[in-house]
Amino acid sequence: MTEIKRKSGRNIFMGILTLLLFSFVLFAILDRSQEEIRPPVLHVLMNDEVRKEALLGTYEWTSGDRSIVADADHPALLTYGELSTLEASKGQKVYMSLSDEEGYLPLDVMSFEVFEEGSTEKVKDATYSINGDTLVLHLEEDSGEYVYALVMDFGQQGKADYAVRIHVDLQHFSVEELKELETPYVGNHGKVGEILSKLPAPGSGYVQRYLALKTAAEPYGIVAYYEPVEEMAGTIVFPSENPPNNVYENMEKNAAALFCLVDNAGAVTFKVRQTPSTGELTDEDYEGSATFSRKQLTEKYGDLEDILDHEDLFSE
Repeated sequence: MTEIKRKSGRNIFMGILTLLLFSFVLFAILDRSQEEIRPPVLHVLMNDEVRKEALLGTYEWTSGDRSIVADADHPALLTYGELSTLEASKGQKVYMSLSDEEGYLPLDVMSFEVFEEGSTEKVKDATYSINGDTLVLHLEEDSGEYVYALVMDFGQQGKADYAVRIHVDLQHFSVEELKELETPYVGNHGKVGEILSKLPAPGSGYVQRYLALKTAAEPYGIVAYYEPVEEMAGTIVFPSENPPNNVYENMEKNAAALFCLVDNAGAVTFKVRQTPSTGELTDEDYEGSATFSRKQLTEKYGDLEDILDHEDLFSE
């Protein structure tokens, strides 16, 4: 009788163990069937501190015995969030690479095109190079909102469309707020400083830290000192006058706004350095600069008194 009970107990134990193993195998099969099949993430970087991810569009992908085809809208018409949007300047470089652990390198780019956001008409082919496992995008576009779309070939695994939105040297002016800060005098340090704080940065990574006012003799002048935010040290683009680059043109607009708002300002200079300051203004550390006179910009634009009302120059 005791032996029968022991055999019965062993049978029950083996039955439970078999059921558990079957459940585990079934769960693993179901879990694998529900696992998302998709291409690897494409990381987009300005440097080690500024990291984004490209948006995944249309793709064809095979993993083991499973395949999937996913359709998406045209890259220029997709919705881009903060994670897939960069602020950059013409002349800067953007670095793209796949996750190291994915093992999908080296890169094989089928096409790389530039579109204005919202338009399916190609602007141009993107300018890029490949350095080992990194694709390097060279920004050559003028100020605007662009979508950079690339198609990558992964051989037998499939192909995938990726896209990233890049705002190149965009400026947005709070025109009505600026108009409230108008002052007759360059010497009004508080008002001039507040105006500068309300003006958009002339380039990607720029931040204005210091201000100097020239009030001893005419032409009365304003000198604004810019430096990079910490994560953009060494990568910002300096103004260039001949030919003028985007940063120079943005500085020109900021100078026109200052002449409009500060009645007796006769000259405006913007100075910029490649490294963050250490809490003390040292003029010789600012290697880049651009200077504008009221006379110069009046000859170009006409009377500057109402120039902030020119919507083609000063968009909200």
